[in-house]
Amino acid sequence: MKKILTPFLLLACCAIAAQAQMPAAVQRNLSSIIDECNNNKASQELVNLYAFVDVDGDGIKEFCTADYNKKYLCAFKIADGKATRIRTIPQGNIDWKPIFYLYSTEGRNATLDATLKHRPLFLNKIQIAKNRFSTNNGTWMTEGVDVGKMKRTYDRIIFKPHIGKAKFVSEKSVDGNGVFTFALTDAAMSKKMFRGYSDYQAVPFIVPQAWLKDHTPLNYTRWLQGEKEESASSDITKLISQSYGGRKIIATKWLASCPINERNFYMVLFAPEQNMGLMAMVCIAEGEVESAHNEWYELSSDNKTTLSGEDYDKDLFFHAPQIMAMVAAQEGLELYVRWNSLEGMHYSIWREIDDIWIQIQDDYEYLQAF
Repeated sequence: MKKILTPFLLLACCAIAAQAQMPAAVQRNLSSIIDECNNNKASQELVNLYAFVDVDGDGIKEFCTADYNKKYLCAFKIADGKATRIRTIPQGNIDWKPIFYLYSTEGRNATLDATLKHRPLFLNKIQIAKNRFSTNNGTWMTEGVDVGKMKRTYDRIIFKPHIGKAKFVSEKSVDGNGVFTFALTDAAMSKKMFRGYSDYQAVPFIVPQAWLKDHTPLNYTRWLQGEKEESASSDITKLISQSYGGRKIIATKWLASCPINERNFYMVLFAPEQNMGLMAMVCIAEGEVESAHNEWYELSSDNKTTLSGEDYDKDLFFHAPQIMAMVAAQEGLELYVRWNSLEGMHYSIWREIDDIWIQIQDDYEYLQAF
């Protein structure tokens, strides 16, 4: 299958910093806003888009949300640090944006966020046997990072539930980019931390020790490339279909399970409806769909391919997140993931906010052009 980036994923690659700041009240109240908008909705109707629009004509923009099909709209007045829902909803030609843009282009205030204020850095070049783990300041990989602070304070390497003390060991220039290399202070821990993983399969990340104050890496199992793929059971498949209003499921794939919080993660591909396809990462907890991350696809007239040229079949799981850490955090469960796009790899943090997953940080490694 030709690996083509979907339009929705392309937005993640091309996001650039914008001048507007995300209002602090929206930032602090986002979970309750999403909860109110998603109340009793089917999983395909979860909040997917947002806009700032003056819906009541008072000259002040309200924070508005919508599902992907814009069937369910909500508007919230932002005042005195609070977000209050109003009955008036946006009408007309609205500049709707994907919900994760709140973090990528609205300039979310990182100092207010328990995770982003520490700016976790993925170590995308690793040599387990040599105990060397590197990141670089090429496209997006260390964007917004104070290099001096990184060298002084980034001293904990995280992978799955493992936490290893680390130290900065070298900096060099490669193709005009700075490459920053760290090592575990206990070299013997390298083999223990990455047991069963090759250099390519593992992507740890490094943070300051202070990150641990509000974050606890969890123990979990995951599917690893090269292993036999597992589908969801018939009971789980039925449960997911019911959550999505009875929508037919074409294929499923188990991603990970975390016993401590009884979470199970699956990729799910749904049958097309009205030339629209849907793929989702679905989280099951205690016998119900707890949360989901939906990806929508416009399809060709025969529903066999996406408009960007991909076959509409289980090969779309090529874009599925590879979970490198599952973290209980102050602002919600977080997944530290790697996922494939058109010309490279993304290294992202996904956060569970109420019953949806939002990408809060995205680093990109360019590999090759197609």
